[in-house]
Amino acid sequence: MNQPQQTLDIKGKYYIINLAGGLGARIIQTCFIRSLITKRKQERNDYPILVVDNSLIGEMAAQVLKNQNVISVKVPEVPNSYPHHPGLLTIQNGNKEHPIWVDTWRDSYKQNNNGWLWELLNNNWERAYHIEYGFGLTKTIHKYKKNNSKKSFIGYHYADGMQDLHYDGGVPMLEVSQQEQQVDNFANTQNKPYIVLHLGTDLNPQDYMSSINYRFHKVWSMERWADLVQKLKHKYNFVQVYANEHNPEIPDVVSIKVTSINPVLQLLQHERCRMFMCIDNYLPHLAASIKKPGIVLWGSTSPSVWGWSWTHHKVPHLHLYNDVCDIQPCWRPNMWDTQQSGQQYVCDRGYKCMKSIEVSQVIKATETVEKKFVGIKKENEIVL
Repeated sequence: MNQPQQTLDIKGKYYIINLAGGLGARIIQTCFIRSLITKRKQERNDYPILVVDNSLIGEMAAQVLKNQNVISVKVPEVPNSYPHHPGLLTIQNGNKEHPIWVDTWRDSYKQNNNGWLWELLNNNWERAYHIEYGFGLTKTIHKYKKNNSKKSFIGYHYADGMQDLHYDGGVPMLEVSQQEQQVDNFANTQNKPYIVLHLGTDLNPQDYMSSINYRFHKVWSMERWADLVQKLKHKYNFVQVYANEHNPEIPDVVSIKVTSINPVLQLLQHERCRMFMCIDNYLPHLAASIKKPGIVLWGSTSPSVWGWSWTHHKVPHLHLYNDVCDIQPCWRPNMWDTQQSGQQYVCDRGYKCMKSIEVSQVIKATETVEKKFVGIKKENEIVL
């Protein structure tokens, strides 16, 4: 493993907060950086907050909080662990004693000669937080699957395991870290408002979250996406991000090749972007950070738990969720979910949750978003 090109010169005590899970989960977890800043004020200190992450999310959050002594620490994947889940099975949240995930990281990086990170994790940290994501959390939130109360949102469930941090009801904290010319070239030449499309489940088609079995429980058919575009292209232009072998480019849609969420946020915040459309992936969470209107199509997962709403967050998202299955939402399959045969779980109900969403339903939702949300003034902002 190559050593990251990063130099840290931290003197005295500091906090560590580790972002974990898929991209959407990590984006939500940036809310807890804000909570830790509040906690730091209560403790009457100004110790640096080190946001440990192996994606660009920590850096984009630190950009927003650059005046709050928040520092992004980008690390490589930890060897011999699930992707995105270092120390997943040995989490101790908010514990002043050595959380085992820190010990796991220290040992891994010491063995791989990442000296600067070894020093970081071996020195004078005040408190470390790893936000729980995985086995236990899915079981905990399953009871909220059809409960649309404020407390059903995932942020509150994360907070349940944090001991001394809380979720304040606010939106993620992200900011474009670097302007990309290809985005400006596209956005500034559009003769109509455009809609951002993301049809897949994650950035990397080789990622475990993008396996074929997993995707079928979330994806909407390419034929319906194509039909939708044909019926709306008189009014909007469309730009598709992360087209790949599993999510091919749609006819009459501009495809922008991106390798991180930074240009996607840049696309969303441009004045010519009208809204976004996607399935349950990271895009709604990214859009929530700037309160961009959009439409999310749901199947095996629940908008009550993972969705941002106007009612609870003043986020202008409209959720399409057809309750057509007796076990919906089932959160299946995930990478740990197997049948008795040992094979990964496959839906025996024909993926009817996503298949039940019609093109006409999405077109009507587009009209609703235009009438209800486009051009509204942002509300409920939280200022540090």
